[in-house]
Amino acid sequence: MRRPTYTITSIMKKVFRPGERSLSRSEVTERLEAGLRAAGLAEDGEAFLAKVLTIPNSPVRIGRTEAIIELVHQPHQLFDLAYRYLRDAHAPKTMEQISLELRRRTNFSWNQIARILILEKDPRFVRYEADERWFLAEWKLANDHVYEYLARMGVKVLPLRALVHTLEQEIGLSPREYIFLPELDDRFQVESGAVRIRSAEPPVPASGAASAAEATAEDEAAAAMEPPQPTGSQLSLEDDCVMNTTAEKINVQKEVDALLRQALTLLESRNQEMGQEVVSHFQQSDMQAIAALMKEKQHNDQVVLGIKQVLASLNQQ
Repeated sequence: MRRPTYTITSIMKKVFRPGERSLSRSEVTERLEAGLRAAGLAEDGEAFLAKVLTIPNSPVRIGRTEAIIELVHQPHQLFDLAYRYLRDAHAPKTMEQISLELRRRTNFSWNQIARILILEKDPRFVRYEADERWFLAEWKLANDHVYEYLARMGVKVLPLRALVHTLEQEIGLSPREYIFLPELDDRFQVESGAVRIRSAEPPVPASGAASAAEATAEDEAAAAMEPPQPTGSQLSLEDDCVMNTTAEKINVQKEVDALLRQALTLLESRNQEMGQEVVSHFQQSDMQAIAALMKEKQHNDQVVLGIKQVLASLNQQ
């Protein structure tokens, strides 16, 4: 069955840990083989490496000797801005979306961005097979966790609007660290704002198939002839509706609470970044940029205050 699988170059990037720029060839092939086995791919590490080295815009190259493999990425502000864009959005983006955002934020032309921003070379960015979007290598995949939770709890359908709450409160995963990709996983089916898990119905034993069918037919006939009689253990239709409405209200409020707290985290992170940017602009005597940052911070502070007021109102209910 299909599962989210990294592209060849992305598998290569994941071999290098944060901060590593070069490795011995033997270490690379050893890590490659371990990663390939974990992904269910029976491929020799040396053969895989040789294939990656021939790919245009390969993320790695041979170092000073054949025994050294090193990353080819060279730091540039466009890569850093692209990284920040995906991190703040916490959502995968196509190259077109990334280029459009960088064109909006900088004075670089379309041609300059296309020439410089080769994300295949930056180990912070990865892609999955059959998906044109770019992801951050630091994001973890939540698919197995979500499937196991839904199967264990007997939940067949999960509204996508409840995903953040389910990840954080029910499964115990940080929505900032994990991503959920049901569209790349045959275990899930995405439809009209919800995700459904696919599972086969338990088969009826061959020896009892006929009697089970007869019993079902008799039950259906009896139900058609005689209206159902309510029992003391059954809830009335009105009570059922009230319970459903209350549960829906609680779920929505929890989801709103989680989203607002995410927004607070993003705004606070952005304020910290602006402090560093102010120092950089001050060193360059760019007072216009500093004034723009101060205006942005003032607006952010107002938004933070408004969000905290809404959260306080939610917690009072």
